[in-house]
Amino acid sequence: MTKTLLALLAAGAAILSPGAWAADTLTPDQAGAAKAQAKADYKSDKADAKADKAVNKADCRAETTGAVQRACKKDARAQARLDKADAKLDYKSEQADIKAGTK
Repeated sequence: MTKTLLALLAAGAAILSPGAWAADTLTPDQAGAAKAQAKADYKSDKADAKADKAVNKADCRAETTGAVQRACKKDARAQARLDKADAKLDYKSEQADIKAGTK
């Protein structure tokens, strides 16, 4: 009972605080920093996808042979393409948020 009451009081205080009503716009400096961070995250995600592809292909070579190995490598390439596409989608979304000034 007291935990619930404390949680409600904390939520009410957070809603009524002046900081909760502050504008969500970015200053030019904040926008520049956000753009740089978004690009760094995108490059990192692409590098991770490339590294994962290499690891998955190495696992395929070590654990399988023949047609199964080829299929395994194909799956590794497909997963890498999917990971890169997800990274690009996230990057584009972050760019749109920054441009709108709502990030």
